[in-house]
Amino acid sequence: MIFSRIKIFFITFIILSTQMTFNVNRSSAEVLPVFGEHVVLQFISEGKVNSLLLLNDNSEALADTGSEISQSIWQRIITFYLEGPLKVKALLVILAYLIFSLFVLFLVIIINRQIKARRRFRERNLKHGYQELLADFLFNDEVETIEFNGINNKINRQIFIDELRFLHSNLYGETAYKLRDLYFNLGLHKDSLRKVFSRRWDTKSKGFREVAQLDVKDANDYIAGFTNSKNPIIRVEAQVAMVKLSDEEPLAFLNDLTYEMSDWEMINIYDTLVYHQINIESFEPWLDSKNNSVVIFALRMIMLFKHVQTIPKVRQLLFHEQPEIRLAATKALKPMESEEYIPDLKLLYRDETYRLQEILKEFEENDKKKKRGLIEARSLDDILPRMIRYEVVDSLNPIASAGEIPFMAAVARDPENSFRIRMLALNILASLGQDGNFKLDELTKDADTTLDIMINNVKQNPQS
Repeated sequence: MIFSRIKIFFITFIILSTQMTFNVNRSSAEVLPVFGEHVVLQFISEGKVNSLLLLNDNSEALADTGSEISQSIWQRIITFYLEGPLKVKALLVILAYLIFSLFVLFLVIIINRQIKARRRFRERNLKHGYQELLADFLFNDEVETIEFNGINNKINRQIFIDELRFLHSNLYGETAYKLRDLYFNLGLHKDSLRKVFSRRWDTKSKGFREVAQLDVKDANDYIAGFTNSKNPIIRVEAQVAMVKLSDEEPLAFLNDLTYEMSDWEMINIYDTLVYHQINIESFEPWLDSKNNSVVIFALRMIMLFKHVQTIPKVRQLLFHEQPEIRLAATKALKPMESEEYIPDLKLLYRDETYRLQEILKEFEENDKKKKRGLIEARSLDDILPRMIRYEVVDSLNPIASAGEIPFMAAVARDPENSFRIRMLALNILASLGQDGNFKLDELTKDADTTLDIMINNVKQNPQS
């Protein structure tokens, strides 16, 4: 905004200068060059030279005339405004407004910068002072009493709460409990609860974080109502708060969750479970959820926490209608390293191969239509089947035996497979000892150039 006003200011100034130079309709005097000791004044009126006056440079007439000629710029502007046409008056008013606006704006910017600088300086000093007070409170046994002065101010109290929370997040055991007791004794939990009940979503989410970290359970029922909020930030903060504050069912909100869980939500919930060592006996109840994202979250938690007891249910989800769930189920089985689900994985690989072939066949038809201008672009439907097939082979890696040699050979031989999955299959064959290396030699006999190069690479650089 300030740059646009400066631009208008200069445009107006140029227009006014032009008007004052070429449209002056009143008499003026021009001082011609000096001849010896005399000055020639040429009087001009409406563009015509009326007379010439030769004056001595020491005369009073020259001084009087000079004072009249050398009027101040402001007097000339005022005279020009009073005698000028309407459009000139309008331009002068606009120019005056712009000058005033720029001055006020510049003044506001300077004052605002000074206020912010003083505020930052004050907050920095307060933080440093509160850090020293909290350190003495926790670790200095020689100090009998500590006075926390200045926290009656709203801004000071918030700074103190932030410093207390920061210190609390880095402490464990007795010292952390000591800080929590101080938080309650100073009545700071009331400030956090006021934020929880605030109408502003950013203040509310900050209140959720504070009560969750310092274990304030007075508003659990209220917070639980926001675990399914349409606002994603409030929703994730409420979910994390309930995971921390709920004593019996930390993940009960998943039962009624209607919105799709984002990766950010899943990461925050997992991080809270790990950081606070919250034990979930089983994630199996959420494998039947109607919300696919909840099912995927449960499968990821099963994989990360290695819940072996849920393998039968996870095996069923290998053949779920949604490819995202099939992919998550395949990944969930990998850390279990159980040979009982090998047939299921091979069957899944076959099914995904059929799906991939159908998709590629559709791509060929679409390419023909694209050449005729019937469609605009190719879809990305083949990505998930390819990912699932790779995860199947990767899940077989730690549990593969001689019985999987034909399967791995077929994967490596298929020229339609990606380089990545073929190299994985060849490395698994190389890890299966003598039988696997014998199969590699057999593949070399009828291998194309690409496969031959990959086999030689595997033999020269075996993976442990």
